[in-house]
Amino acid sequence: MKRGNRYRIYPNKEQKVLMEKHFGSTRFVYNKLLNIKSTLYRNCRISISEFDLNNHLLVLKEIYPWLKEINAGALQQASRNLNKAFTNFFNFGFGYPQRKSKKDHHFSFQLPQHYDLNVEKSEIKLPKFGWIKVKMHRD
Repeated sequence: MKRGNRYRIYPNKEQKVLMEKHFGSTRFVYNKLLNIKSTLYRNCRISISEFDLNNHLLVLKEIYPWLKEINAGALQQASRNLNKAFTNFFNFGFGYPQRKSKKDHHFSFQLPQHYDLNVEKSEIKLPKFGWIKVKMHRD
């Protein structure tokens, strides 16, 4: 069983700006892919897979070049989260996936790989961010 822990991080000003870009971009991609998936099903009765949604990410990066500044793993994880939301809707009776909002105040993004943790210095290295100070309150 995998287990995760939450830690408080202390980014510098540049890292804060980059995090806000990640928050907004993953929300934007989630909403765009939700719109694509819903429109295709509503108009053509076509269900699009996660693989096809990831191919749409390439198109979105061409249309919106500022998405290239964001970690690709975070954008793919937004696609994965949308696919999981639809799986929960169809298989387990959860509600239809909703759009993400700026007013929600629950901002997050996931970086599934390529991180490094330095316990001695209490720092974590994230791709595109560099080393960020962490408050290590748990082993």
